[in-house]
Amino acid sequence: MPNKLRWFALLLALVFAIGYPALVGAAPGGPASGTDTVNLFTQQEPSCFNPTADACQMFVASMVRSTIFVDAVGLSSTWKYSPEMVEKIPNLKDGDWKVLPNGKMQVTWKIRQGFTWQDGAPVTAQDWIWARFVNLHPDFPTAGRDVAKRVDNILAPDPYTMVVQWNKKYFGANLSVAGSSIIPKHATEKLFRAAPSKFDQAWGTGVPTLGNGPYILKQWQKGASITVEANPNWKGTPLQPANPTVKRINFRFISDTNTLIANVLSGSADATDETAIPFVSGLELEKRLKSEGRTDVVLRAEPGLVWEHIDLNTDNLHLKDKRVRQALIYAINRDELVNQLFEGKQVVSHSFLPEKHYAYNKAVKKYNFDPAKAKALLAEAGYTPGSDGILQKGGQRLSLVFMTTAGNRTREQVQQVLQSQWKTVGVEVKIQNQPARAYFGDTLPSRKFEMAMFAWVFSPQADCEGLYTGDTIPSPEHHEGQNYSGYKNDEVTKICHAIPEELDQAKRVEMFKRAQDLWVEDLPVIPLYLRSDYTSHKAGLQAWLPTGADTPVTWNAPAWKWSR
Repeated sequence: MPNKLRWFALLLALVFAIGYPALVGAAPGGPASGTDTVNLFTQQEPSCFNPTADACQMFVASMVRSTIFVDAVGLSSTWKYSPEMVEKIPNLKDGDWKVLPNGKMQVTWKIRQGFTWQDGAPVTAQDWIWARFVNLHPDFPTAGRDVAKRVDNILAPDPYTMVVQWNKKYFGANLSVAGSSIIPKHATEKLFRAAPSKFDQAWGTGVPTLGNGPYILKQWQKGASITVEANPNWKGTPLQPANPTVKRINFRFISDTNTLIANVLSGSADATDETAIPFVSGLELEKRLKSEGRTDVVLRAEPGLVWEHIDLNTDNLHLKDKRVRQALIYAINRDELVNQLFEGKQVVSHSFLPEKHYAYNKAVKKYNFDPAKAKALLAEAGYTPGSDGILQKGGQRLSLVFMTTAGNRTREQVQQVLQSQWKTVGVEVKIQNQPARAYFGDTLPSRKFEMAMFAWVFSPQADCEGLYTGDTIPSPEHHEGQNYSGYKNDEVTKICHAIPEELDQAKRVEMFKRAQDLWVEDLPVIPLYLRSDYTSHKAGLQAWLPTGADTPVTWNAPAWKWSR
């Protein structure tokens, strides 16, 4: 059988060999625990909720965190920014955002009064000022230092006014306060000052995690569930109204796709988030619901800014050679992968930006399926076949460990398909997966991988600073930064640091194009496809509005309500 057909046969076998368990639990119908509760099932469990910590930025953590924390500005399902904890979004026209003659900026924020932390302490300017201080501490592993360093100072003429003095221009200066998420100073200062490097482990890892949002973290059964309950003192914002109908949200963690879908079909799950149902499983579930005439479950795939890719550790003996990295992408047929596995409903990716991002480079170099080119590049890099057909160089087999989140059916199928294709060009790939908590909490930030498949979920205004700048590479000792591949290109670093300083979007687009051209040539990451993630909910759950961006589906949880 030709190689191309061999992997396709393997793919079909994988898709059709895995069935669903028999229905279990409650019968289909209304909410499992009453009209004031939503049982939301997800495949991954967060490791922590600290808004400022790098290790706490996984998507599922943000889903839970958005119910217990609210920041200055929020993003809706229509990708419109709205004021949350502030009276308005500053802008250049009104003068509360000023570009000064020396190239610096000043942004004035007015905080809405009456909001409190869940222990009754008022939310004031000092909480954002404190968050910036935490982000700037050299011993604290944070994802927000790049933006925080652009700020000289935050002045507070009164408890509900902040004047942010920027030392350089920043195009997103009115979408976050100094790039720092809010944290309660009165409840965290002592913990932080005692051990800054341990703050991500000391706070936000259990109950209580003191928030300022519409729900309160009530229970965390590690490995099983998290429960949040409505905050009786929540006064409401434009995006998150007061007095929510849903008083309780139970987040249930089910790592196995088949078990999770069985709970959807049985009625035990009121809803599932963007990580719960891998796309292949969603396609099958959609067909099953239709064939059975089921109208009690609403399944939807929201196209957006989710980028599935494989980070390549460029410190690896083999992967440090650009020719090997390019050979790996030439050896895989991504077009046929998405057509057969996803019925053509996912789009092959060619850059680090999704196509819906305003600065996507349509003319960027494309790596089309070309196994002959892959073999030629590997030969050029000095690899020769061993007795078993696996390439080797200097006595070292070209063998790589390929990791992703355990239990994710789609990713595991993609892994096996790619493993088979790479073998045809002489590359041995061993699959070794981990639970999401360990994978995102330690393996990626510590760079303890060779090939790692996961997704970045972007905001509409996302830039490349922190992802592909050479000075934001984390290490096993310091998890700061998200340049997990260890990519270093001086020009890309310069561009990605400069993009946020350009207020003119058209000029940012041109800078992004150059960065993408360089990045695609260097290829520190294999871009796979752009995801349209499935979510599900019972038909009676209203106001369920996925965003398709980095704002999770819980962004408007207080607006959810049941109808019978």
